[in-house]
Amino acid sequence: MPGPPSLLTPALTVALLQENGFPMLTHILHAYDLQLKTAKRLLADIPDDQMCTQPNGLVNHPTWSLGHLVVSANGVGKMFGIEPGMPENWGELFKTGGTPSDDPTGMPSKAELLSELEQLHERYKAALPNVNQSVLDAETPNEQTRAYFPTVGSMVVFIMTSHEMDHLGQVAAWRRAAGLGSAS
Repeated sequence: MPGPPSLLTPALTVALLQENGFPMLTHILHAYDLQLKTAKRLLADIPDDQMCTQPNGLVNHPTWSLGHLVVSANGVGKMFGIEPGMPENWGELFKTGGTPSDDPTGMPSKAELLSELEQLHERYKAALPNVNQSVLDAETPNEQTRAYFPTVGSMVVFIMTSHEMDHLGQVAAWRRAAGLGSAS
């Protein structure tokens, strides 16, 4: 049995995901499903005309947050064989380090964002159980990113868990700033 989490290496993390028919992958995919439900709940009552507003200086509005999740996960998905499935202009609209705009012109609708996120979740869930361990063990291609996520597997788990919940947390904070309160 592995030691404390601080002793888990990327290779051991991948091995734990894949031993005995992916027991940890089952748990990660369950959490991934819950996050999609959270996204739908957070967005359900936000009027379309408010999706790009930036109340009280909160820059990352729901449109940018959801679009960014789709763009980021599409980029990481390419590392293990998932073909990108988003509109071409989204890469520029929602790139890491980009500045979200409060102008809704040319932005996708809430329905489009949720549809793309849901389709992406389905592609991840279909592909991951069949990914060869050597793919997940491979070094993360981007040198700057590699400092934080040395392997493709570590990057995949981050994108599916921490990254998605971080941005959904921003949507939850945005809701309060916009006067919508907690999602029900």
